[in-house]
Amino acid sequence: MARSFSPWRALAAVWRPIERRLAAVGLRMVAPWERLSVPVQIAIAFPTLSVLLFLLHLGPLNQPPIRAAFYGVFWSILATPAVILATRNELQKRHKLDQQQPERPSATD
Repeated sequence: MARSFSPWRALAAVWRPIERRLAAVGLRMVAPWERLSVPVQIAIAFPTLSVLLFLLHLGPLNQPPIRAAFYGVFWSILATPAVILATRNELQKRHKLDQQQPERPSATD
């Protein structure tokens, strides 16, 4: 019995190559960040997160500037280790997958 036409299958067939290409580009963009040492990642992430969280609290959350600055620093103290740990965990996970599947294309391909 022949399968009927499904727009979801057609969409998946079109989307899958695009998704693979975007994933490869994303891995190439993340690789330099992952190669940095932890102190350098902290030195980059903490001030960046402080400014972004300050702007978040100042603008969309409508906090006064002093309170927004306090919240920006406070939440960046908590968010910086989360970013660093997530980076390390993703790097370890990718290395385990690469060891299990050596034929899988790497980020440098």
